[in-house]
Amino acid sequence: MEQVFSYIIGLGAAVMMPIIFTILGVCIGIKFSKALKSGLLVGVGFVGLSVVTALLTSSLGPALSKVVEIYGLQLKVFDMGWPAAAAVAYNTSVGAFIIPVCLAVNILMLLTKTTRTVNIDLWNYWHFAFIGAVVYFATDNIWWGFFAAVICYIITLILADYTADKFQGFYDKMEGISIPQPFCAGFVPFALIINKVLDKIPGFEKLNIDAEGMKKKFGLLGEPLFLGILVGCGIGALSCKNGQEIVDKIPYILGLGIKMGA
Repeated sequence: MEQVFSYIIGLGAAVMMPIIFTILGVCIGIKFSKALKSGLLVGVGFVGLSVVTALLTSSLGPALSKVVEIYGLQLKVFDMGWPAAAAVAYNTSVGAFIIPVCLAVNILMLLTKTTRTVNIDLWNYWHFAFIGAVVYFATDNIWWGFFAAVICYIITLILADYTADKFQGFYDKMEGISIPQPFCAGFVPFALIINKVLDKIPGFEKLNIDAEGMKKKFGLLGEPLFLGILVGCGIGALSCKNGQEIVDKIPYILGLGIKMGA
């Protein structure tokens, strides 16, 4: 069973998610052609995301390495990113069975009306697998690993229900959608506390500092595109040792800015 799940996960999100979405679509009564198209769009979306991420990594990587070298920074923590973390999580004893276990918990909670969320984001079940694997390795007990993963899953579904109305009210055409991923739900308790504190500050509730608000307030400076270009150019300039090198590398610096903006 572990080998079966390892093979499926090895296909990658771009291949696995279209298959899952197509099967789920057919199961809930959507025509096969429409379900297949929806699944393929998800897969293409993952490819597009990977392309942009790869462009950013390949462009910023050398510049940031140069900044570290010039300013003698001591960076001892390596962020391996979610693809590697997902691969590790799914290739553990907990990860091999996390999808059927969590689906069973979800169905049980739906039947007992303790949740309104159907979590079909099977790829991101790796979050629960990762938490379960950490506990498994820490305790050397696989049952404690599954217990931790299931508890995290239950809490995430409850928080997804709790925030669903606010999410659907904030975004257009998102009726019936909730966010059942731990990396989002995990911030909910902190957001509630911070909101309570900020509401106590006179006049603070009138501030509008979202993306649209920044555009109205600061014009071009509030545009994410322009901010990205400024950050990219700034990093490019910091990767130069002196003023003359900055002048010589203006094409590189501007190019890095445009890629960051993209």
